[in-house]
Amino acid sequence: MTVLGTVEWYRGDSYPIEVEITNSDTDAVIDITGCSFLLTVDTLKTPPDATTKVFEVAGVLGVDPTIGLVSFTPTALDTDLSPGTYYYDLQVIDAESNIRTVVKDKWKITQDITK
Repeated sequence: MTVLGTVEWYRGDSYPIEVEITNSDTDAVIDITGCSFLLTVDTLKTPPDATTKVFEVAGVLGVDPTIGLVSFTPTALDTDLSPGTYYYDLQVIDAESNIRTVVKDKWKITQDITK
């Protein structure tokens, strides 16, 4: 569907990440009406259960879901993490309650200066 790739984030930042959901074969935007999204960050690349989960953020659909935009806004508390590499995945739940992981990659936290 979509490629977000490695996310590079400064510790404690809290701004929205906007993702355009597209068809990976045609690059056409996908209508996400009736869908919900969940971004989960974990300490492990392949966690055995939810005990190593760092945070989850529900996606917010854009004003017009037919253009495939969804955003995720972690809080400053969510991203107040030790610098290092974490892992995330992004799941979509469609109108029929089918779950699909659309991307899985690294979430890198970099130390900032302001505390």
